Amino acid sequence: MNFRHNLNSLTTRLIFVGIALLVVAALGRIFLLSDFLRTDISALSSAQLLTFANYAAKNVDHDLVERRALLEQVAKRFPLDLLSQPKQIRKWLAERADINPLFSEGFIVLNTSGIVQVDYPARPDRASTSYNSHDHFQRSLNGEFAIGRPFADMLSKVPVLPMSMPLRDRGGKVRAVLVGISALHSPNFLEVLYSTPIGNTGSLLLISARDKMFIGASDPSMVLKATPKDGVNKLHDQAMKGFRGVGMTVNAQGSEELAGIASVSSSDWFVVARLPTKEAFEPVTRLRNYVMENSFGILAIYLIVIVLVMNHVMKPLMNAARHADRMTQGEIPLEPLPVVRNDEVGHLTAAFNRVLSKLIESQATLEHVAHHDTLTGLPNRMLLADRMKQALARAKRSEEKIVVLFLDLDGFKYINDHSGHEAGDAALCEVKERLSSVMRGEDTLARIGGDEFVVLLSDLNEDAKDSAESVANKCLSIFQEPFIIHDQPFKLGTSIGIAISNKHSTPETLLIAADQAMYKAKNAGRGQFFWA
Repeated sequence: MNFRHNLNSLTTRLIFVGIALLVVAALGRIFLLSDFLRTDISALSSAQLLTFANYAAKNVDHDLVERRALLEQVAKRFPLDLLSQPKQIRKWLAERADINPLFSEGFIVLNTSGIVQVDYPARPDRASTSYNSHDHFQRSLNGEFAIGRPFADMLSKVPVLPMSMPLRDRGGKVRAVLVGISALHSPNFLEVLYSTPIGNTGSLLLISARDKMFIGASDPSMVLKATPKDGVNKLHDQAMKGFRGVGMTVNAQGSEELAGIASVSSSDWFVVARLPTKEAFEPVTRLRNYVMENSFGILAIYLIVIVLVMNHVMKPLMNAARHADRMTQGEIPLEPLPVVRNDEVGHLTAAFNRVLSKLIESQATLEHVAHHDTLTGLPNRMLLADRMKQALARAKRSEEKIVVLFLDLDGFKYINDHSGHEAGDAALCEVKERLSSVMRGEDTLARIGGDEFVVLLSDLNEDAKDSAESVANKCLSIFQEPFIIHDQPFKLGTSIGIAISNKHSTPETLLIAADQAMYKAKNAGRGQFFWA
């Protein structure tokens, strides 16, 4: 076609109109898909970040609880009659530290004036040092376990965290204070902060709201630094006031980022999992560039193609756009778009379908992970609470009962300690299989803790107690035969607490009551059940 001589021809005008329409359509696709994917990816990334934050917070909490338990054990057995014999105390502490080396920087024993009386390992710089002004010492002097403010150790030059526990005599009087000190970068402490990657540029932060300090970070240079001042980062300000969840913010360096925030249960600390939006929305940018490149290719073809086939070429794309638009409006469910032809439009549709499929798969995976135990596949505490709410609602309408059986394994720690966590995991899976074999199809078996299981019996009538005791006896009976783990027999048992609902019951009160009854069963000799 001779454009120079036919600029005013109808064909030329139609071609230019077609080009203009193509450009407009391409821009429309770019903005629609970008907005659609940005919204979905933002939601997906936020959910993933919150999952990361909760995972990290639970690991940090486990590290703290583990160290507190060790301090309690050491304090309980501490030989107060040897306080005046530092060498004997140091030898005694050394034995404990060698058995369970959780405190990488050792132990310190302070007298009631806050002066170092003995330490292990012995360090000249700590001799006769006063800790009287330290907050954790004052709190422990008043009889409390305390987590202190982290600081840089003068000798090792590494950030450390002190944790203290009062040492009481038989009369309950505080005679001294035991302090355990851990390096923040030690291999068995806060390791998740340094070993859990978030994309290419994301990171984890551990923050103390009380001390307004970064306790740990994927970037070691941030450790022990003060948190931003009020007004610098709005989401951080909300987190310091108690907000937990996900949000988008601009950090102190001026970069926009998505962040998930979760609390560390045993302290005032919280974990932040953050990811720059530039990385989070990189697929949207790539898809936008891909659409733009495709549009230029189609534009070149349009210069050659006659106007009569324009409608034929554009029709599948317009249908796909309408289909996608209806999905974004919620008129039809999310489903793959039909690929009519194997051309640019078909490639674009297939790419969209692949992205959509990955989004749907990721959402389904996250939904399952959020409500099920990763080891056994059983419902977790969150899903159990939801089912209990539903069961209680039905029970109130039909004037029936629900019963909760709280099972705690007896002898499980022995398997973990002597055969390893893999054997422990295998034992838990076998317990799940055995318990499932005695459950009704409409009942719920959940795992809510390390070796804690809950059975929810719903829609029970006036023989609820008999039914519950029948199930409890079945649960006890399955532990009669030994468990064969890695070709070795192990004896496991269980103690069961049972609680029955009334018109004022809530999931929380039922679980607490069943838990307390379970402890009665343990104290009474184990291998039996008690009613709340």
